[in-house]
Amino acid sequence: MKNVAVLLTSIPQSGGEHSYLVKIMETLMECNQRHFNLLAICCNDYWRAWCRHQRVKRVTYMLEQYSYHKMKFNAYFKMTSVLYNICFSKLEKIILDNNIDLLIGGQQSIFIPKLTCKIIQPVHDLMHRYEAQYEEIRSTYEWRENYFSCEARISDVVLVDSQMGKKQYRECYYKRRGHFPQIKILPFAVSDYKDAIEEYIETPIKYIFYPAQFWEHKNHEKLILALNLLKERLNDIHLILVGAERNSKKKVERLIRDNGLEKYVTIRGFVSEGQIIYLYRHAVALVMPTCIGPTNIPPLEAMALGCPVIVSDKYAMPKQVGEAGLLCNPNSVESIASCIEKVWKDENLRKSMIKKGYEQIQKWTENDFKRRFIEIVLDELNKQNHGPRYRISRRRGVVF
Repeated sequence: MKNVAVLLTSIPQSGGEHSYLVKIMETLMECNQRHFNLLAICCNDYWRAWCRHQRVKRVTYMLEQYSYHKMKFNAYFKMTSVLYNICFSKLEKIILDNNIDLLIGGQQSIFIPKLTCKIIQPVHDLMHRYEAQYEEIRSTYEWRENYFSCEARISDVVLVDSQMGKKQYRECYYKRRGHFPQIKILPFAVSDYKDAIEEYIETPIKYIFYPAQFWEHKNHEKLILALNLLKERLNDIHLILVGAERNSKKKVERLIRDNGLEKYVTIRGFVSEGQIIYLYRHAVALVMPTCIGPTNIPPLEAMALGCPVIVSDKYAMPKQVGEAGLLCNPNSVESIASCIEKVWKDENLRKSMIKKGYEQIQKWTENDFKRRFIEIVLDELNKQNHGPRYRISRRRGVVF
């Protein structure tokens, strides 16, 4: 039986990447010991505790740091890199000791060197190529570009979230000779929340909701200014923001004070999963004017929990919500305000959006996600090797 490992590096505060990795692990656990043996490579206390609770075989691994030169060495000198990593890489030692056939990366920002097994890596976005005007993206442009260009030469399969994600990956990393990873489309799908337990959190009677970390590209600024436009026409308008308390949070707080919006905005910071469920279920709408994509997870969560959605009209987000959501121009304060006002005032519109939201998420369910992901994994495990390959013998070393 083949052996599959997953590199578990995220924490709950990682946001969407963490949700994605949890879904990957839950999917693999359902096939563990039926189609393959599963090994969790845990890089932090959260995942060690999670795997212990789920009774998943696990090993502990401390992430190794890779400079651009080391990444490039792995990407361009593959055979030499394999030999080097056999001798010096702690990750390769885990791969060999456990006879791993396939390693699945957890987060796109974690570099995986050239190993003696196949590699599947997620690619959630390439926004450093398309939205580099934001400081947090621009400041990491060089590292991200080096990372993606090198990982493209090492990975066997990359997972993208949409047809647009596939198109962008081809545009960025298929304009060269050499190895091309397969690009597999795997849209995220949320769980069935019918039996989800909500945890009460104090809120106004009516409010709009935006769960996002306080990065500038999340566009809190335009949302706050839209609220400032609306406060005279909708005197009961209220916005609740949740997200890890870092990045541009102080700037958002200053903008709220400068516009006298303290009684119209509540910042909750990082909240529990049960409280997130409560906030979705009781909100007038999710308002997500983010400037990056291709897709995002909160609109899916909102539709599954009966919350109307207002999202940006950029990238693959219109297709993600279909007819269930209202689309706003994230660069226009007036456009954001207009969408909020429509949903806030029109109860019949909200009911229609909720109904269409339930229908939209049934087009790609959690079972569809799991089935497709397992198909990708099994296809890679069962694929015949072509061209010069190598195998590892514990006694003889590398055999080409």
